[in-house]
Amino acid sequence: MSSNPAVLREATRADVAWLVEAELACFPDEAWTRGMVADEFERPGGVQWIAEVHEGGQPVPVGFAFGWLVLGELHVLHIATLPARRRAGAGRTLLQALIQTPGTELCWLEVRADNTPAIALYTREGFEHIAVRKRYYSDGADAVVMRKVIELPA
Repeated sequence: MSSNPAVLREATRADVAWLVEAELACFPDEAWTRGMVADEFERPGGVQWIAEVHEGGQPVPVGFAFGWLVLGELHVLHIATLPARRRAGAGRTLLQALIQTPGTELCWLEVRADNTPAIALYTREGFEHIAVRKRYYSDGADAVVMRKVIELPA
């Protein structure tokens, strides 16, 4: 694993195959299909990022994020770091990029109630718990709904 910081680039349709593999690695029971991933590039207001580290002079993708900006509200759809690359800052970098999407006034997300590392990250980044959605995930796990109000420059 690299100690290089992650750098971001916008994801493109050329990344769909890698994104599908990463979905399976990060969300084995809830992974999006190829069609669902591809559809994100057609979504009005869609925001897609890939986090990469450079190893041996080559960019290596380590994480990704999908968001959807509608009328000033950014919905975090998926944010993930490959399991072997976690706890190196890529998730935080991806989250901050989503939050900083121009026009964002409010940010929403749902996270598995048992995903304590993600909840801790979101809390550190200023998200607050709003609600719990019972049995939200296919395995019956609850989701915690979180929100962050974005302070706009005066």
